[in-house]
Parts: sequence; structure tokens; C-alpha cells
Amino acid sequence: MRRSVARVLAGGAIAVAALGLGGGVASAAETPIWLVPGADLGSVLDPAVQLPTTALAPVFELLTFLAG
Repeated sequence: MRRSVARVLAGGAIAVAALGLGGGVASAAETPIWLVPGADLGSVLDPAVQLPTTALAPVFELLTFLAG
């Protein structure tokens, strides 16, 4: 009985920790990148996140043009 209660409590603690790490209000940057809850690195890492999008834009336009 103790073991099953301990497993349930451990599962609950893991769920609460996951919600705590994943939750938060993202209002500091357009693309929020969370280091830890409350520490938003979006303004620092935003150029790096947008780099693949801007680098592949000409390829996307060419494929769109070829597709008609």
C-alpha cells in the first residue's frame, strides 16, 4: 500500500514540476524562448531563430513559382 501511494505521489510531483517548467506568461518577446520560468531569452535568441526562415526564403519562393 505504501509503495503505490509513493508512486502516485511521485507521479503527481513530476506532473506538477512539468507544468511549472512549461507554464508562464510570454509577453517579453515576439518569440518567447524560456530558459527557466520567468526568464525569457526571446529577445536575445530571436535573430538566431529567424535565421533559417530568412535563409530559406529564396528557395521557398522558387518552389512556389515552379509549382504555379
